[in-house]
Amino acid sequence: MSPDFMYLDAELSVGEAIAKVQKRSEEKEMVFYLYITFSDGNLAGVVSLRELLTNPPDRQLKNIMRENVIAVTTDMDQEEVGHIISQYNILAVPVVDSSYRLIGIVTVDDIIDVMREEATEAFLQMAGAGKDREILLKSTTENAMIRAPWLFASWLGGVMALFIIGAFEEELKQVLALAAFIPIVMGMGGNIATQSSTIIVRGIATGRINMDDIFKVVFKEMKVGIILGVLYGGFLGVFAYLGYAEPKMLGVVVGLSIFFSMAMAATVGTFIPLILKRFDIDAAVATGPFVTTSIDILGVLAYFMIAKFFLNL
Repeated sequence: MSPDFMYLDAELSVGEAIAKVQKRSEEKEMVFYLYITFSDGNLAGVVSLRELLTNPPDRQLKNIMRENVIAVTTDMDQEEVGHIISQYNILAVPVVDSSYRLIGIVTVDDIIDVMREEATEAFLQMAGAGKDREILLKSTTENAMIRAPWLFASWLGGVMALFIIGAFEEELKQVLALAAFIPIVMGMGGNIATQSSTIIVRGIATGRINMDDIFKVVFKEMKVGIILGVLYGGFLGVFAYLGYAEPKMLGVVVGLSIFFSMAMAATVGTFIPLILKRFDIDAAVATGPFVTTSIDILGVLAYFMIAKFFLNL
């Protein structure tokens, strides 16, 4: 916050206030908003510079100020301050202490820098590259060590998927064509999960998502996953049916697997960041390796279970 801001006593007249602004505005920051205080320094209201200039000189500030002031506290997180400025589309927000005494302001140009830093950190975490925005300036060894823990989740998920595929070795021997569609089942699920997670993390970061409507948000993304699952499941099912003469039900297996994988992935990719946010855990860590790995495991397991059922393996 900046301590150099314009504030005026509520008992001043408009004429006196204009004279003060003319005398002191050069040394103060952001005079578009003039904050009005009581004699004890507590925030009373706000008057825009335009409102000040368009009122009669003899009218007191307490009679023209807006009392419902959007303010933030000294212990509020900078990211939350950014949400407030973005939500209300204001150029500055006053900062008050625990007794509501006005002690500073945060301007939009300062908060833009903060939001850029927060966004950079979030995207690095989503990509599984840590949260240090200066990672490009680090040495090769440091860079590798920062990213290694995140990639461990992918490695672990790959090993688990390997065991799942190994458990269905006999089924694969009977229908070798099943192996050809494993990458696309895992890939389509992982991609839509990443999309959903990115949208949700972005929504949380900008304050567009109401945490009281978690199930509404999840249900909306689940419907998106169902629509896209039907679309791409149909395409891949037809392709499998036309491309492979045997077994005849392969198209149904592939189509249903793609449908289930995408619907499930969109739901899980939405649900995980919201749950983490509910428990005050940084939602960005839910994306990247964590979400895609969990979707790979669930997707390949569902694929073989569907194949076993419809192909009587």
